[in-house]
Amino acid sequence: MPSDRRLPPGPRGRYFSGNVADFRQHRLEFFTDCAQQYGDISCFRFGPRRCYLLNRPDLIERVLLTDARHYIKHFGARNYKPVLGNGLVTSEGDFWLRQRRLAQPAFLRSRLNGYAPTMVEFTKKMLANDWHDGQRVDIHAEMGRLTSAIAIQTLFGLDNTQDGNAYTETLREVFSLLSGRFGSPWPRWLPTPGNLRLWRGLRRLRSLVDSFIEQCRSRSTPGDDVLSRFLHARDEDGSYMTDHQLRDEAMTLYLAGHETTALTLSLTWYALARLPRVEEKLALEWAAVLGGRSPTVEDLPRLTYTEHVITESMRLYPPVYLIGREPIVDTELEGYVLPRGSTVFMSQWVTHRDRRYYDSPLEFRPERWDDGLAKRLPKYAYFPFGAGPRVCIGNVFAMMEAVLLLATLGQQYHFTLEQEPPVVFQVGITLLPENGIPAVLKRRR
Repeated sequence: MPSDRRLPPGPRGRYFSGNVADFRQHRLEFFTDCAQQYGDISCFRFGPRRCYLLNRPDLIERVLLTDARHYIKHFGARNYKPVLGNGLVTSEGDFWLRQRRLAQPAFLRSRLNGYAPTMVEFTKKMLANDWHDGQRVDIHAEMGRLTSAIAIQTLFGLDNTQDGNAYTETLREVFSLLSGRFGSPWPRWLPTPGNLRLWRGLRRLRSLVDSFIEQCRSRSTPGDDVLSRFLHARDEDGSYMTDHQLRDEAMTLYLAGHETTALTLSLTWYALARLPRVEEKLALEWAAVLGGRSPTVEDLPRLTYTEHVITESMRLYPPVYLIGREPIVDTELEGYVLPRGSTVFMSQWVTHRDRRYYDSPLEFRPERWDDGLAKRLPKYAYFPFGAGPRVCIGNVFAMMEAVLLLATLGQQYHFTLEQEPPVVFQVGITLLPENGIPAVLKRRR
């Protein structure tokens, strides 16, 4: 390995804090500026911590796939361990591999297809009971409520709206508090007002998930939900997951199976409300393929434009906008040495908007995917679900849910925005619309 310790180019920061202030205040713009001004590998500091941003698909592939064994999750991901514990997102090494092996059978496509009727049924229930023409709604709140109900049923086998709402609200509060801790001078053990709220929220979350596990275990016959499959999954040595492991995986799966899909749908509706041409083309596909009936899993291969709309939404508005890794040994990239313990970032937000790979990258244009763009793109120029051995285990579930829900809702309603200014994002572990997405429901005629 070269001994050259020179650094890639990057923005100058303050003497002690480095670039923490820019990162906290304008996170998306900060990463975009780094890539545009300093190239495919740039360098900056968070206090004493040296950080690197990669913005070329082959470099991203090196970290996430080729040399994945030389990296672990970065310090930011570890910050969420109080909630996610040692779940699939945060665990490492042999423990992660065992958990992934135990979890994988629950996410086989043949099993996931069985959740499609539940997804459509819950969506139709919302349409029948909660929506009416001319109603003012927050699109993000509505999509969150729907995907939460579906997650509670498909992941935990429960149909308890009260528990689901309590879980969702507490989870959001806890993640907001954890995101706000980035750069905080106060240690987590100090009983500050914020830390006290965090501790209370964590106790509430654990209590709810423990009750989910207990209800699942008390059934006379195993259910078809993901948690039931986890309860009865056995490793090669015959061992099961412990209750602690089950809780960690339940926390992780609920976040991945609810929040990110809600964001994808919310921002898809936001884009459609601003682009009637795209929405009209979608309506024509739904009329031709479905003829007014509810979609089924068998319809998915023919709902190609609907899938391309979702794909384009995750390109322009990736719910997870940033992935980080930490090298466990000194690693060479592009002639630079990335020291052990430094942080390597890769941003979907930045790479998905790179004009080297996407024509007019800031335009929402689902047609760009019509002629096989996905196959022509460099590998890792599009990675909304991550990549490599740690690619999101629920990616098939998420895509199926997004397409089915969009087609079911869209055949009956569309939205007009109550405010034209672009969505402002509250940037944490995901991209949350800071003020929601206010809109008016309009029945499709």
